[in-house]
Amino acid sequence: MQYYQVFISAEQTTQAFRILDALMEKQLVFGGPAVGGPAKFLWNFKESDVPPEMREQKLYTLEQDYKYVITYTREDLKEELVDVAESASLEEVCMISMIPMEINKSLQKLLDATFEGRGGKVVPEPVDAVAALTFVPKAEVSSRTKSSTGPVGTRR
Repeated sequence: MQYYQVFISAEQTTQAFRILDALMEKQLVFGGPAVGGPAKFLWNFKESDVPPEMREQKLYTLEQDYKYVITYTREDLKEELVDVAESASLEEVCMISMIPMEINKSLQKLLDATFEGRGGKVVPEPVDAVAALTFVPKAEVSSRTKSSTGPVGTRR
């Protein structure tokens, strides 16, 4: 099975999470961050939904703070992912790119478990918990990550 890293554009964090929620609800993506920062784009407003006086055949540079959802999916989910993301997006052009990738065994198992049982009655629900930072003794660091080369469930 081919896996992909997916980038989906959004103008605001709220919009990014709206798209991510719609995709996760259908188990089309693993989930991930909405990252962003200052951006600059070339834009032609001729066909855009802007005031009529701006609709002319001319390239503009547009600056704004911009977001991207970064996530993972499988090849068999790509088409539905695009349909759902575009339906949830408020942008005129929802920019979606997918990069095929090679992944380690641990990530593959994680993704396969995420997409297992798609289309059933499984509905993701928020967990009543928060991530908490803690200190780890240096001697334990190398034993905390699941191994991609050892038996299933083992640590390094």
